[in-house]
Amino acid sequence: MRNPSDWSRREFVAASLLGTGAIAGCTARGQPNDADASDTSSGCLDDWLADANGYEGAIERYGPDDDPSVTVGDGVGAGHGHDAFGPAAVRVTPGTTVTWEWSGHGDPANVVALDDAFDSGDPVSVHGHTFSHTFEKRGTYRYVSEPSRAAGMLGAAVVADPPSSDYPAVDDWLADVNIYDGTVADWRDYPSPLVTVGSAEGESEFTFSPPAARISTGTTVRWVWTGGPHQISFEDADIGSEVETEPGVRFEHTFDEAGVYRYACAPHHSLGAKGAIVVETGDPSE
Repeated sequence: MRNPSDWSRREFVAASLLGTGAIAGCTARGQPNDADASDTSSGCLDDWLADANGYEGAIERYGPDDDPSVTVGDGVGAGHGHDAFGPAAVRVTPGTTVTWEWSGHGDPANVVALDDAFDSGDPVSVHGHTFSHTFEKRGTYRYVSEPSRAAGMLGAAVVADPPSSDYPAVDDWLADVNIYDGTVADWRDYPSPLVTVGSAEGESEFTFSPPAARISTGTTVRWVWTGGPHQISFEDADIGSEVETEPGVRFEHTFDEAGVYRYACAPHHSLGAKGAIVVETGDPSE
């Protein structure tokens, strides 16, 4: 049986992407998904976002209770000025209202969906100007700023149900964690599994890999740092670590009581650095 310390974020993200390929408007082979009625433009979402200024490979995920905001005229460094949406891509749940807010920098801009689902009107450049749209239907919505489309001012909103497992408390806690796809790693027959803290692989360096795992009572879980300042703090129990920066196993805890234990990296909580441990009693083979 495989040792859970071999779990890599690259493997977890690959599995997650395969599970959500249809949501992104592509199959696992990167071809368009004809079943996605809202995705009216051709090609794969990855190809679309590859031309988007400011896109660095991560689709920012928001949970059902979040209020996503996208900056219009975001600065992305030399060569692009402020011809960008920040973040370039978001993933939200049905019924979520996304608000675009103008930075006041760069050329006049607007927000126009390719499928005419929303349109902010004429381009403006007023600092603090806002436009909102509520996404009721699932699908992938690509949009542009018309004056700067050719310059790479592109964006996307993916509307999909949040990941679901057999543990609602875990799903609610991890709803905005990019690499969580509803998978809860089964570690019930391992005495001392490892969770990777701050790996640079995958969509974000501020995630735990895996984000959720189930263990048996009496199991000692170890958290291994890959570098950078991280601090583990539990929401449901008086358990936690100090801020640590050096690579290696920097924290471990033995879970003697059954329950759902939610935790986060205190410095990076707002960036989606959250995880969960489900502790169960009984025979792991059941």
